[in-house]
Amino acid sequence: MNHEHRHPASPEAGKTYTCVLNDTQLYDAVVEKAEGCWATVTVVRPLPGKYQQAYAPGQTFEIKVQYYDFIEKQ
Repeated sequence: MNHEHRHPASPEAGKTYTCVLNDTQLYDAVVEKAEGCWATVTVVRPLPGKYQQAYAPGQTFEIKVQYYDFIEKQ
């Protein structure tokens, strides 16, 4: 049985989003893969703020989708 859980605001692979955690915009990232509750993202640009130094362009990692809000970049 294939079963998939998608967050109502799940990101789509190949698109770029501003990733927001706890009302804080952290970075712009390309979603490499979005599967169920997890997404693999690659940081394009860390955003100014207290967490800016925690992220670097090109950094790739997995995030748990339910904890984030995603603002699609045009």
